[in-house]
Order: sequence, then structure tokens, then C-alpha cells
Amino acid sequence: MIDVSPQRRKQVDYIKLTENDMEILKGFRPIFAKVVEEVVVRFYQQIATVPELMEIINRTTTIERLKDTQRDYWMSLADGRIDEAYIQKRIAIGLVHSRVGLNVEFYLGSYMTYLDIATDLLRQVVPDGWITVIHSLSKMFNLDSQLVLEAYELKEREKLKDLADEKEHVLQAVTDVVQQLTGMMEELNESAGQIAASAQVTADSQETAHELMDELHGEVQQIENMGELIKGIADQTHLLGLNAAIEAAHAGDMGRGFAVVAGEVRKLAAHSREALEQIQDKVAGIMQRLNKVREETEKTTLHAREQASSSQELASFVNMIEKLTEDLAEIQKKS
Repeated sequence: MIDVSPQRRKQVDYIKLTENDMEILKGFRPIFAKVVEEVVVRFYQQIATVPELMEIINRTTTIERLKDTQRDYWMSLADGRIDEAYIQKRIAIGLVHSRVGLNVEFYLGSYMTYLDIATDLLRQVVPDGWITVIHSLSKMFNLDSQLVLEAYELKEREKLKDLADEKEHVLQAVTDVVQQLTGMMEELNESAGQIAASAQVTADSQETAHELMDELHGEVQQIENMGELIKGIADQTHLLGLNAAIEAAHAGDMGRGFAVVAGEVRKLAAHSREALEQIQDKVAGIMQRLNKVREETEKTTLHAREQASSSQELASFVNMIEKLTEDLAEIQKKS
């Protein structure tokens, strides 16, 4: 009996597999049971001649277990029934063989091996009816071959879907990495801007310090000039004092000259005090500028430290970007 969906019915009808074929195969079931052992033995004798097939068997199962499976399959051909359960079972077995790495050419070729063995045995057992049963059996093998191809196609679709999913995952990973890189670059640019601003402040502080140093140099020069003035005053005071001493020696009416000299000395003393006050003012101005220089130097030091900190952050960003780049390269290799 054939009980399948309309789509499967078209597939069955195309190879002209009919209810009559099902009845013929079912009628020969006792013959199938009689030759099943010989069929399985010959089938695996043929398999044993192909190293690639034996490697798959030794890696995934055993010959004895497979023989049980083949006995069931051979007898299922004479059940006289094709339904969705039969079709799904054939597809499931095809998927298993695909997963273990059995080449589709070997799988399809095994049906010809089956057909050759069945033809030889049935011709011996039922010499008058073997052609009829072989004709129906060949249609069953044809249907099973189509189901095998369908199973392998399903497996390939799974692989394509897995590949597409993997590509999507890789694409998403690359997108995430690019977004991270973009964020890192924005932070890097911001950090670079901060470093540039800090460098400008440092340059401004240095310029101010240079200007203060120039002013200080001018003030020191003035102090040196005042020193020369004081030296001149001291010389004149010394000379006047000498003159006063001479005048004092004469005494008497000449004492008036001494008084004049004394007056001049007082004037020079007053000038000296004024000069000293100016010197003090200049010194105070110098001290103020020195304090400003110290403050600017401290600012320069602070900004230098900020630059060092920013440079360390920049180095960290660079390391992170290098790591992300390596991750991206690794992802691209896997893709």
C-alpha cells in the first residue's frame, strides 16, 4: 500500500512505482527472508574492498551492528507499504550517513551493489519469477536513492544555514569591534585635544616666565646702576669729609668753612637715603616678580604632570586599539 502526501505521490508516480509493485514485493517476502543472510554477507564483502568505507565504519560503528541494520532494511523492502514513516526513516538514515562523512557517490552506488546481489540470488531461487520482482525492487531502490539525495541536500542546506549564521555572527562581531574602535578613536581624539590644550597652557606659562625674567633682568641692571651712583656718592662724601677735616684743623674764623662742608655732607647723606629707598623698592619689585616666576614654574610643573598623565591614557588607548585590531584580524581569519 502506498499512503503518502500528494507531493510524494507525484514522486512515486513518476518512477511508476504502483500498488501492484507493493503486492509483488510483499508476495515475495518469504523469499526475501530466505536470502537475507546471503545478501548481507555479500554486501559487506563488497564494502570491505573499499578502504574509505571501512575507515568510516571502523571510526563510527561495527560491521555486526551494520549487518543488523541491513537485515532490517532488506526485509522492509518486502513489507508492501510505503508511507510517511518509511520516507522519514530513509531520510533520517541518509542524514546519519551524511554526518559521518559517507560520500554520496558511495551511498548511491550501494544500491547497485544491492541490485546485483538481489538479481543473482533471486534468479537462482525463483528462476521463473525473478524478473518481475527485480523490476519492482529496482523501483524501490530508485525511490530510496532519491530520498538519499534529499537527505544530503537537507544536510547541505543545514551547512549553508550554519555558514550564514556564522557569517552573521562574524559580521556582528566585526560591527561591534568597529564600534568599539570608533569609540576609542573619539576618546583618543579628545585626549589628543586635551594634550594639545595642556601643551598650549604650558607654552603660555613659559612665555610669561620668559617675560618676567626679562623684566627682572632690567631691574637688576637698574640696581647695578644705582650701585654705581651710591659708589659715586660715597666717594664724594669721603672727599668732603677730608675737606672738612682740613678746615677743622685751621679752626677759628675758618670754622665757617667747616659748617659749609658739613651742610654739603648732610645733603649727600639725604641723597644716599633716597637712593637706598629706591633700592629697597626695586628689591621688593624683584621679589614680587620672583614669586610670580615661582608660581608660573609651579603651573608649568602641574601642566607637565597632566601631560604625562594624558600621555599614559593615550598609550592605554593605543594598546586597546592594538588589541581590538588583533581580535578583528583573528575574527577575519576564522571567517
